Amino acid sequence: MRATTPYDKSRHVPAHQRVRPGGGLWLRVGTRGISLISVAALLASCADTRQLYVAPYGADSNPGTKDNPFLTIGRADAAAAPGYTIHVAPGEYRVSAPAADSAGISTLRSGTPSARLKFISDVKWGAKIIVSGTGIAWHSKGSYVDIEGFDISGTGRHGILADGTNLTIANNFIHELTVSGGCTGYGGAAIDTNGGPGNVLIKGNVVRNIGYSMIGKCNTVQGIYIANPKNTVVDNIVSGVALAGIQQWHGATDSTIMHNTVFGCKIGILIGGGDAGTLPNGSENNYVANNIVYDNLTYGIIEAGKVGANNRYVDNLVYRSGTNVRADGHISGTISADPEFVNYQADGTGDYRLRKSSPAIRKSTPPPVSTGLVSASSHGTRAELGAYSAGAAGH
Repeated sequence: MRATTPYDKSRHVPAHQRVRPGGGLWLRVGTRGISLISVAALLASCADTRQLYVAPYGADSNPGTKDNPFLTIGRADAAAAPGYTIHVAPGEYRVSAPAADSAGISTLRSGTPSARLKFISDVKWGAKIIVSGTGIAWHSKGSYVDIEGFDISGTGRHGILADGTNLTIANNFIHELTVSGGCTGYGGAAIDTNGGPGNVLIKGNVVRNIGYSMIGKCNTVQGIYIANPKNTVVDNIVSGVALAGIQQWHGATDSTIMHNTVFGCKIGILIGGGDAGTLPNGSENNYVANNIVYDNLTYGIIEAGKVGANNRYVDNLVYRSGTNVRADGHISGTISADPEFVNYQADGTGDYRLRKSSPAIRKSTPPPVSTGLVSASSHGTRAELGAYSAGAAGH
């Protein structure tokens, strides 16, 4: 049955175009009007289409929609543009990197300052990337890119090698990288920032057992490796790394390293520069504060290589780590005492929250605003040192 046209005295304006008393137009449902189906189609066409999907049951010949996802992250990257979010479903993604300089996943696209490109595991640690061979699990070459929530493991030497700038690498679990190619000049790391002006935020990651069998035997495998300027490393838990849990080198400088928990490595935190890209003044203007550095083989916090001025080490707990602190920069508020974790396990499987009696529970020091670093605006003061705030669930 067709709808009845409203009464119109003037007849000058078709009723379906007439302004209603409350504003807007009358819509006449009929063969010559706009059908409800047409309205639905119009609304659907306005929906956000900047979402791409990847799943273990997908195919790279698919359009990358939620119902017809891609199979690989690389294919989704090729289809993406600034402002896109790439959703990766739970499951295993086995990738091959047969040579030291090869990558199982290679992503090239960049976002922009106002339209970042995001790779998100839809379930935290649910998307499991397992690399075989001696190379890199994920080589990210774009800038203004976020990589969040992935589980990365395998035989390779790098978890995430990031050559771009203005990145966020957050809430990933990178573990049991066996560095099967051995201790070579190619090095290795769970997370490695390696390009241009830096400005990378590395936040909330769990890094465990990176070249673990080579602890004390290999100086080229790190946990979080900073090789460029102005990066922020905050709220990470790092353990079981061949050399340093967190290390600067090459052209690194102006870093903020705060609220991390580092244990079971040869060295906890290393600040310095050397080899290709070393800056004329060395590594300077670094701020290392509110970290817990515990049970490391040779050093807790150390300066090495070419080091410049204005490096500050403030309110860190450093204990049972060979020489706890060896640095020429400004050192203040260091605590030398057991942090009293809820359940310390040297293999990284414990509960690294703090007991109420812990000496690491006190008001910690915020980064100075004058540094201009990411953490000055994104990470405030809290009452605990290390990676956990009060009441946080254990990893």
